[in-house]
Amino acid sequence: MLHRFLFFIFLLLSFSSQAQKVDLLYFTDAHQIYPVDDVDGGRGGVARLKTLVDQAKESNPNTIVIHGGDLCGGVLFGGMYKGLPMIEAFNQIPVDVCNFGQHEFDYGAQHCISLLAKSKSEWLSSNLKNRDGDSFANLPKYIIKEVDGFKIALLGLTDAMNTSVKDDCVIQLDLIDALTTVLKNKDIQNANFLVVISQTNLAKNRQILDLFPEVDLILTEEQFEYESNIFYKGSVPIVSTAGNMSSLARIRLEKNKKIQIEITPIDSTITPDSRLHELEQFYKNDLELKLSRKLSILETPLSFRNGIYKESLAGNLITDAFRELQQSDVAIINGSGIRADIPAGEFTVKSARSLLPFGNKICQIALTVSDLKEILKQSAEDENGNLLQVSGICYQYSSKSKEIKIQKNNKELNDEEWLTLSLNSYLLHKLEDDYEILIDEAHSITDYEALYAYCEKRKTLHPSLENRLTITDKE
Repeated sequence: MLHRFLFFIFLLLSFSSQAQKVDLLYFTDAHQIYPVDDVDGGRGGVARLKTLVDQAKESNPNTIVIHGGDLCGGVLFGGMYKGLPMIEAFNQIPVDVCNFGQHEFDYGAQHCISLLAKSKSEWLSSNLKNRDGDSFANLPKYIIKEVDGFKIALLGLTDAMNTSVKDDCVIQLDLIDALTTVLKNKDIQNANFLVVISQTNLAKNRQILDLFPEVDLILTEEQFEYESNIFYKGSVPIVSTAGNMSSLARIRLEKNKKIQIEITPIDSTITPDSRLHELEQFYKNDLELKLSRKLSILETPLSFRNGIYKESLAGNLITDAFRELQQSDVAIINGSGIRADIPAGEFTVKSARSLLPFGNKICQIALTVSDLKEILKQSAEDENGNLLQVSGICYQYSSKSKEIKIQKNNKELNDEEWLTLSLNSYLLHKLEDDYEILIDEAHSITDYEALYAYCEKRKTLHPSLENRLTITDKE
């Protein structure tokens, strides 16, 4: 009898001790369900992630799995499947809590809501709201996770919504203003740990810690694609795992103890879960089949990076396709809208979708040459991807005098002339002024479909540099 009693006490003490240790498993940027193959053995993949999660939960049942955001768009796979495979995989892992990245809205708020309806995870947002002022999709602004009296408050922040599709059904509140309001809640104030899950940059995270010293931990978006980082503001950690689900952070929370953090690469050393590995292979094979159709032959390689700061072959090819589609006078695309390097050789559906993974619609507006100059000026000195590639015109801009000149067929255009302009829906929604829309999103096709049509008409593609844009007097 004494032996049984002592064994019971041992179990009780073990359980009590374990209950005071909660592990958070954190990862972010899950655009592709199977490993990205740009390093030896690949990085990421839901099957490897599942293995690590199972091992962690076996070691400590008091484990909460958290996704920081971005499971739609961003890369070719995300553009093809728009997040649904990730929801399917997250349900099987399972992922307990999800925050939003801006890419969840690349296909509109209604598409995002349709993903939520299929998800078994708890979603939250502290700073996204509906048009009526309630939180987006009526989700909680915070979540309290309680394990035997051990309370962890989770808040979710999403930034840079201006880089996704503009949609009036979701509105981004200022991160600081949103936190100021939400943190007044007594449930949060009574929690043992306050954790902010943020999709924002390092500077904003540090500002949050300056203004809200009660925050114990920030789990944030990837700061570097191939690197995991733990930054500190004072003694408070800011945990940033690598891009494309390349690493998993385990954060151990214990009362009255320093937070412990360990980051594990999700790489080929991890044995993949067999069931989710089958799911990965299904989508990988399905994608390859869809992408293998040949469109044309590309005679020269394309570099997407060139379009960030100068005229690019990829930019010329794509804008020519947009202009031909709608028989416009001019077409434009921002350099960051072009997303991949394409080698010379067979130009396939995969090539086109890799260049244009977002699936923006091609719209047409009417404007004057003077209006077009202002649009081009705003991007001319940008080196973060907003430089506009063009078709149908050539423009020269002086960084010193801020003057711009536009020519068409070697003739300078007068400011009062009217033009038709083809551009993607992303750029249309970013225009500061209102213009007459001749072809809207509802009556057009996607950017990659326009590129398909253009390339299939031609046996070979030989884009060339034509001095379409020239930026002078740069420092």
